[in-house]
Amino acid sequence: MRWMHGTRFFLKLAIICGLAVFLTLYPGDVSLKWIGYQVEMPIAVLFTVFFGFTAVCIFLHHFWRKIWDIPKRYYQFLQKKRQQKGEKLLIESLTAISAHQPEEAQSSIELAKILLPNHPLTVFVAAQSAHMLKDNVKAAHYFESMLHDTSMRFLGLRGLILLAKDQQDWVQADHLLKQALALRPDSPWVQQEILSAQLHLAKNSQEKTISTHGIHRYLPKKDWHQHQALMLWFQAENVRDDRSSFKALCQKAHDLAPDKVVFSVNLARALVQSHHHYKAQKVLMTTYKHNPHRELAYAWNETFSKTEPIQLYKQLEKLTSTMPNHPETWWVMAEAAKEAQLWGQARRYLDAILAYGDNQSACRLMAEIEEAEYPYNREVVHEWWLRAASAPKQEGWYCQSCSHSSDTWYSTCHQCGALNHAEWRTFGKKDTVLLISG
Repeated sequence: MRWMHGTRFFLKLAIICGLAVFLTLYPGDVSLKWIGYQVEMPIAVLFTVFFGFTAVCIFLHHFWRKIWDIPKRYYQFLQKKRQQKGEKLLIESLTAISAHQPEEAQSSIELAKILLPNHPLTVFVAAQSAHMLKDNVKAAHYFESMLHDTSMRFLGLRGLILLAKDQQDWVQADHLLKQALALRPDSPWVQQEILSAQLHLAKNSQEKTISTHGIHRYLPKKDWHQHQALMLWFQAENVRDDRSSFKALCQKAHDLAPDKVVFSVNLARALVQSHHHYKAQKVLMTTYKHNPHRELAYAWNETFSKTEPIQLYKQLEKLTSTMPNHPETWWVMAEAAKEAQLWGQARRYLDAILAYGDNQSACRLMAEIEEAEYPYNREVVHEWWLRAASAPKQEGWYCQSCSHSSDTWYSTCHQCGALNHAEWRTFGKKDTVLLISG
């Protein structure tokens, strides 16, 4: 841009120099006769007077404009100060919301609304503060007013979705989420919230109100299959008394998510009840390859009726052969070895677990083994029981949202109400644990 400005300057200078040279080469006089007067002057003087007069007129015009615009500029100055004050209050409101101080945010935003009546963020902050204060009526009013502004529509929908979730109105939440998906189909938050809302609807036996609206197009295939499988599981829970329907739904869920322990275990037990033991074993082996878990082993044992512990131990070796070095395999085989009175094998598996550090379950099982094999060695047995009492318990189903633990899988957390957030934690090195999907 600088070379353009330089070019324009030199072009103007060249024109002035050219005009000066022309007047020097071709001098002349100008005679003007007007109202009885006659004025004669060189043409160079005429041009000088003309340009001087023009410059004075331009200066006077600019000076007049400056004076004329004083009230306007003063009004703009006041407006700028008003806007700066309003923006400062707006920032203070956002800071108060971030600090979880909704009362302070609300008082600041009320002043900001007066100073910035047309600023879109004032409505948003006011809605957020009302939501934090549990004033759902006021918050809903603000969020609904945002729907009329195309730039704020998504934020308004998001606020109404959160209100619907707070009120457990999953039908309304699902309806609003479909509108949000139309605006932002690439939003991971919208996609996950739609899946969550549909799970709640299925959980409450309202699956007839669910419409996918092509959500599967925006999700990885595996995630979509996991979602569909869980939807089928919720339906199966509602028809548990109908063995045929329950088994069919569990089979569909297992086909979509073969790594889910809860689906496989329930399907296997339903197959055992129908005297399809081989099919049940095949289901359990498939899942164990993807996701080793002790519940699969317990269900596996149920497929062998009236079998001696030593035979069960050998059958479990067949199940766990695909994942021989997994901590869950060590635990399953240690329990089976104890029941079969294979003390050496049981200790070998428990030693592998305890290499990660003491934990309550392994120490307790070792104490039971020592007590069963050497009942008179009270000192060693007592030492293991003391270690079991002081060791932490690592394995269990833990909620990913609030860390609530349980020995059995749950679809809804009993503490925070989170849906499908249970993950199995097994033995890990030192303070770490291994996470296994449910």
